[in-house]
Amino acid sequence: MEKIKSFLKENKKTFLTLFVVAIFVDILFLNKSSDLIIFSILILYLFFIKIFELKSKLTFLLCLSLLIIMFFSYLFTGTSVLTEKAAVWLILFLVVGVIQQWRE
Repeated sequence: MEKIKSFLKENKKTFLTLFVVAIFVDILFLNKSSDLIIFSILILYLFFIKIFELKSKLTFLLCLSLLIIMFFSYLFTGTSVLTEKAAVWLILFLVVGVIQQWRE
């Protein structure tokens, strides 16, 4: 178990980058919305919060990037699937960030 934890902590930036890429792939390229995908990625983020001891500041930074994507999507396409998916991700991560901030 300690080997797994040390491996994860050594590759923290790689895992977090892949995580953010997974969210953006879901928003930009997957046309269908799946609760299984959304909640599995959200549970993975909660696991990363526990293992990597992430602060709420990082969660709110992710929220800001989701808000920017949502803004440009709404600006160029109006109310589309892409805009709605970005809004769903934004709300979920805002809730996680507020709970995280409350626990800090």
